[in-house]
This record gives sequence, C-alpha cells and structure tokens, in this order.
Amino acid sequence: MAIFSRNSDDLQGDLEAQIRALRKEMSNISASLSDLGSEHFDEVKRAASRHARVAADTARENPIATLALVAGAALLIGLFSRR
Repeated sequence: MAIFSRNSDDLQGDLEAQIRALRKEMSNISASLSDLGSEHFDEVKRAASRHARVAADTARENPIATLALVAGAALLIGLFSRR
C-alpha cells in the first residue's frame, strides 16, 4: 500500500506542477494578446484622428458642400425613420 500511496503523491505533485506551469503560460499568452490588442487599438485611434482632421479641414475649405451633404443626410435619415 505504501508504494501506491507514494505513487499517488508523486502523481499529484506532478499534476500540480503541470497546472502551475499551464497557469503561468496562460498568463504569458494573455499578456501577449493584451499587448497586441493595445497596439492595434492605438493604430486605429491614430487613423481615426487623422481622418477626423482631414474631414474637418475639408469642411472648412468647402462650407457650402458640407452644408449640402449634411442636409442631404438629414433628409435621408428623416425619410427612413418615418417608415
């Protein structure tokens, strides 16, 4: 019986060590994915800011066209929302 008890203890110790190793690996993977997601978010944020500046500059350069575009969009939204 002592042999089986010792093997059982060894097996349990090995399993606990593997679980600790898996938890550490999962933590590393999670950190890597978080960093990757953060990088992509920053890229999207920079692109959105750049596009917003371009749109604002275009609106300042062409105020009549901007007003016509906004009025047309408002008209379409109004027409679709009535249905």
